[in-house]
Amino acid sequence: MKKIVSTQGHLSGKFDAPSINASIHERVDNKLICCYKQNFDDDIQATPSFTYEVKDGLVTVIEFFYTIDNPTPERLGNLRFVCQCFYALHGFRVDSGYGSPRVYFRATDIFDMASLIHAIEFQSVSLESVMCAVDAELTQKDAIYSPSGAYILQIPDVPHYRIEEGTLFICPQAARHCKSLKYLDVPVGFCDLDKLSDFPFPLQVKVWDTHYDGTPAEDEETESDLAMSDIVFDEHDVGYSKDNKTLKFCRFTFQETHYEVPDGVEEIESCAFMACRHFLELSIPRSVRTIGDFIFGNGGVITIRG
Repeated sequence: MKKIVSTQGHLSGKFDAPSINASIHERVDNKLICCYKQNFDDDIQATPSFTYEVKDGLVTVIEFFYTIDNPTPERLGNLRFVCQCFYALHGFRVDSGYGSPRVYFRATDIFDMASLIHAIEFQSVSLESVMCAVDAELTQKDAIYSPSGAYILQIPDVPHYRIEEGTLFICPQAARHCKSLKYLDVPVGFCDLDKLSDFPFPLQVKVWDTHYDGTPAEDEETESDLAMSDIVFDEHDVGYSKDNKTLKFCRFTFQETHYEVPDGVEEIESCAFMACRHFLELSIPRSVRTIGDFIFGNGGVITIRG
């Protein structure tokens, strides 16, 4: 049995996801509106909203809805039809109540939650930074990691724990269940060292500068390492191909909230700004022809320069 857990350390309450809304609006809504135009020969403006409720760290409700301009009953009915076809997700409803006419999908059980998450992620909008599915038994006796392994969401209640190698981030309340934890090993490459000082109890932390088996991390020369020699980084720690036509990725030291991709760049690779911890406003030139999937790590918005 799987459960959907909050990856941001939220324990209880209802939460909006502005970065998710922006990602959906920028990467999905134009396609949805195009489908609406093709079906009903009508132009609309659609605005998404994604919210979720958490109780004891578990997501209990997910709601995803669209509001549109001039929301007549006919338009709302048409949009409901298009949403179900576009997302391949039956269960969208029309709310014509006073003040907030909308088309919405409300998920309260694990099947509907998983279906909605899959439908949105299929449109290249990642929800991993907000929530993810885990085996139910892992919430009691073991650590919880996000599906990619980049985040540790929960540390097990043991005296000594070694975070898995390859983990980069820790959620704010990963140790909230821990009563016995005294020693914590942190792998080389971990990026959230400042958050370890937020633990509400004394903790001895060892930050490794080698792999756990003692082999030097810098001595590994893989194909990926060799390829790094072909990447040129700018003053913001964003890497480009030598011909400056492909934006490859940003380093974890990237701190900008607004970034302008230089003129002449033709491609932005998948996960390019996955290391960015902020909501990012990305300005791109019209020379860009290809944008990969999941380019933002914590949400973002893309604007095209004239």
